[in-house]
Amino acid sequence: MSNRSNTASVARLDARRALTSQIRDFVRVIPAFSCDWKSIDWSAIYGGGGADPGLERLSALTIDAPARVGELRALWNESVATSAFAWRLAPELGADADTSAIAGLLHRLGDVLTLRAIGRLEHESGMRLDAAGKADLCADYSIEALDRAVRAWEVPARAATMAAAWRRLRDFPEAAADAAVVHLARFMAIERVSPRFCTPGIVEAAAAEMNLSAEQIGRLRDGVKIDRLLLS
Repeated sequence: MSNRSNTASVARLDARRALTSQIRDFVRVIPAFSCDWKSIDWSAIYGGGGADPGLERLSALTIDAPARVGELRALWNESVATSAFAWRLAPELGADADTSAIAGLLHRLGDVLTLRAIGRLEHESGMRLDAAGKADLCADYSIEALDRAVRAWEVPARAATMAAAWRRLRDFPEAAADAAVVHLARFMAIERVSPRFCTPGIVEAAAAEMNLSAEQIGRLRDGVKIDRLLLS
């Protein structure tokens, strides 16, 4: 009985290793997407108007992985909320609102594309990576996936830099002011869409570092209306 169990365990381990190897190739394939980024009317989207067709196509593209659709929806919701808060926050910090909105929308794109590749291959193979394996692949490939995507999708250069720089401010000192917008906007987004994962007081602490008052943060919280843009 023990030998059979050991044989089965070895077979599962070999299968997971093969799956991981295939995922590495999947991650490098960036899905086709086109958008006239400069023509998006963010004021209409985040000011109460209708959703943009480009954003609707991007939303459908990013969650196209049945095995991980719940996680991908959560990442989309964080991304669109970050974009909305970045668009509102940018004028307060002297950044460009439209560029900040694009950067906020794409700030987790590397993670999204890596997880999408994992989910699509899991669905095809009938297997599933454990949490540690998924995390390792996202850590290994998310930056590369983001870089490939912003180039392939012709994202404006400044927005592409901001999308990468928000969590590596020390590596991009020339973009620190812009990246700070996305950094704070993400905290506010998590507070809005996933409050159980938001450290109490982190928004206020980050805002204070940027010399934003409690009154300013309160106006920003009240001014962002995104419920109709979120996926359930």
